[in-house]
This record gives sequence, structure tokens and C-alpha cells, in this order.
Amino acid sequence: MSRQKLRRIVIGPDTYLWRVHHRHVAPAQRDGRGCTEVFTAFLENFPKAPARVLFPETPEHGPGYPSQSGVVVDYRRPTQAVNLNHPRIARLVIELALAANWSPTTGSREFVLPNGYELFRAHPTQLDEALAASRTHPRAHEA
Repeated sequence: MSRQKLRRIVIGPDTYLWRVHHRHVAPAQRDGRGCTEVFTAFLENFPKAPARVLFPETPEHGPGYPSQSGVVVDYRRPTQAVNLNHPRIARLVIELALAANWSPTTGSREFVLPNGYELFRAHPTQLDEALAASRTHPRAHEA
């Protein structure tokens, strides 16, 4: 984990630490992809088994960087920007990673989901609910 401050969120009996950062990709290494917003979380006391959910810039979706770091947009739903910095969205990403078989207490390596947009597309109702909750109570669920 980098020096960026980790944020704390409680989900049920568990406390997770999480952060969002932007990863630059050199133009020569892009292979049709641009930069990436990266969501990283781990269960408190288990930092060696984080979940990393990537939100890569492609022709179908893009990050809000540099003007809106942590904001991602799926061009299939362009009116719905998702701010990964909101705790309710962080909770959703963690819950979706757990549902995708992330095992934060038994793993010794990071669990990577290479395209977070696919997670959101597969769970549109949960995303809509999280977006509505983050607009109503943007700091809810954060410890």
C-alpha cells in the first residue's frame, strides 16, 4: 500500500481499510487502454490479501482523472458517474469483491478484478441503490 491515507469502513462485524488511487499508463504500454482508477481494500489486520478492483480507461469507459480523481464513467450509462471515494460505493465494491470469491483472511496474495465496470454491469440494482444512498448520506458507513 502506498503512503496515501487509508480510510476505514465497517461492514457487519468486520472493519476494512480502503483507498482509491489513479494509475498512469505510458502511451507505449496502453494496448488500447488508458489510465486506470484502482480501488484497494483489505480486512483490518490482513494487509497481505487485498482486493484490487481496476477501472481501466477504454473506449467503453473512462476515469474522471485529473479533474475528478476516483470518479469513473461507464459510457453505456453515461449519466451515471460513480465516485469511488464515497463510503457507500466503497462498501458496494467490497461486497461485490467478496461475492466474487475474494477471501481476505485466507489469501496471501492480492485478489485482482481487472474490470470493475463489469461488476457494476452485473449488479445494476445494487449500484443504483448505492448511488442513491451516497447522494443522500455521502459519509454513511464510514468508521
